[in-house]
Amino acid sequence: MADSPLLPPAAVRGMTLLDRAAFRRPLDVCALRVPRDSITAVCRLVKAQMLREAGGDAAQKVVLLDPGQVKDEDDLPWPGLRQLGLEPAASFCRLPLALTYENYRADAVLRAVLPGDQDGCTSFSRVGHLIHLNLKEHLLPYGRLIGAVLMDKHSGVRTVVNKLNTIDNTFRNFSMELLAGEPDYVVDARENGCGFRMDFSQVYWNPRLCTEHERVVALLRRGDTLLDVFAGVGPFAVPAARKGCHVLANDLNPESARWLRHNVQANKVAERVQTFNMDGREFIRTEVKRAALEFLTEKPGQAQMHAVLNLPALAIEFVDAFLGLLSPEELPEGSHLPLRAHVYTFTKELEVAEQSVRAMLNANLGRDVAEHVQEVFMVRNVAPNKLMYRITWDVPREVLCAVATEPARKRPKIDE
Repeated sequence: MADSPLLPPAAVRGMTLLDRAAFRRPLDVCALRVPRDSITAVCRLVKAQMLREAGGDAAQKVVLLDPGQVKDEDDLPWPGLRQLGLEPAASFCRLPLALTYENYRADAVLRAVLPGDQDGCTSFSRVGHLIHLNLKEHLLPYGRLIGAVLMDKHSGVRTVVNKLNTIDNTFRNFSMELLAGEPDYVVDARENGCGFRMDFSQVYWNPRLCTEHERVVALLRRGDTLLDVFAGVGPFAVPAARKGCHVLANDLNPESARWLRHNVQANKVAERVQTFNMDGREFIRTEVKRAALEFLTEKPGQAQMHAVLNLPALAIEFVDAFLGLLSPEELPEGSHLPLRAHVYTFTKELEVAEQSVRAMLNANLGRDVAEHVQEVFMVRNVAPNKLMYRITWDVPREVLCAVATEPARKRPKIDE
């Protein structure tokens, strides 16, 4: 890093415990004393060389100049300044200043401190008063410093944590290390016009999926039924209910189910949402089946059922729960259940990502349903070698009324 006079001192490189005093940097700054009635015109003229306006008195203001561009008075556009009534002898001066830790943004502090030859701390997620990081191994020695800087520089942040392991347990929560602040993990978040409260240490919540939640809810119409198999704390269920949909929302994690119920009540949609705490496959085989039978008898017209399976590491393996969900007597030949499923999955087959997602769906159903696929959509890049996809497909009668004993082909292993 070049030792610019406006950057933190080079000596802070490698610091692992935050020493705010070490960021103090004395500066000898060129400045202009400007009559108050000329300040706008002068600032426009020296805009490219200006650092900022400073104080002054009733008659004058002070314009501080960038020390990287203005070393002395000869670096200024005096012909234009003279037209505004300024002369070097009366207007030009030097002021002793000092930049301190408080003057630097978080990104400037972290760039100055962290190793310059490796990836820095470039991204994080914020949920209410909590910042969540996923630090790479080379940044772990700097974890407490990073936490302290982020808490200093972001208003309202009281807690900074680092994820310690991948989300690979039954309930989709993860262990985490407190880097800075209070161990207060009950957070409030807003998404798509709804409020959500949760214990971030016990449930799954990813603010980067906000747009995807909004995208899917936009597909729903008032009067539709949403079947949310892995509902979490309600990012699909609550806004769908506010839109006028009937919602069945399930999560296996008791803490997620508890906060789901809280958020349903807090957003005043309890009359349109039923909540469950069971295994996703059991939910499909019992509650989704019950809802489907009710739908067939009570929902004429254009209403539709939407099943959302938002557990990307495993959801594609649950689609076989739709096989034989209804008997031929319950769904007679020629009848139709308008059930559309939105299934999330990961793929590492970057060159043939869409094909791999389609193949996973077919493999887990034991049949080719290509003609029923409505969309294969890339949701986000999770890692350099992993993509998150959503495959949206209409569940056909041949799946819903499949012979229950018919074996599906062996399911492929899905990487976490």
